[in-house]
Amino acid sequence: MIYKHIHFSMKLYIVVVILSMLQLSSGDTEEDYWPVHTACNSDKIQVIYRSCDPIQDVGFTLSSCSDIMTQPYVKVSFLLRQSIDELYLSLGLFHNGVFIVHYDEPLCLKNFPRFTFCGNRRGEMVTIQMFVPGLEHPLKGHYNFKVHCINQNGFQIGCVNATAIFH
Repeated sequence: MIYKHIHFSMKLYIVVVILSMLQLSSGDTEEDYWPVHTACNSDKIQVIYRSCDPIQDVGFTLSSCSDIMTQPYVKVSFLLRQSIDELYLSLGLFHNGVFIVHYDEPLCLKNFPRFTFCGNRRGEMVTIQMFVPGLEHPLKGHYNFKVHCINQNGFQIGCVNATAIFH
């Protein structure tokens, strides 16, 4: 009789532990994994971003807030968890919460490596530095960017949600 009671208590304990673990993990969302980073904060523009990859954060910097309207310099860095023989970019753009455009582009193809990071192997640090075109017209409002990159095996290489707020 005591054995049955101990056996039942152990089963109940295991069920409680498993349910507690499930409750803890279900309380987390993608938004809780990484902090919001500020890339730029001035009286004209604020740029913030957060990695939406639950496993790794992304480093992103701008040359300066004052250069954002003329000739901004962007630098992105992250550690590769998988090799990239092929890399596909998916970009979504929203203005003040309204969907504007979705853009898909292959960045690296097996026989057509467009960028220096094409062909990088797992464990290597990828750093992408580039100048982006300046803005010809002043912008106003919130612009949200959702950037997602996957490799030839469908493995997520990078994922970032960024917001540019023009005052």
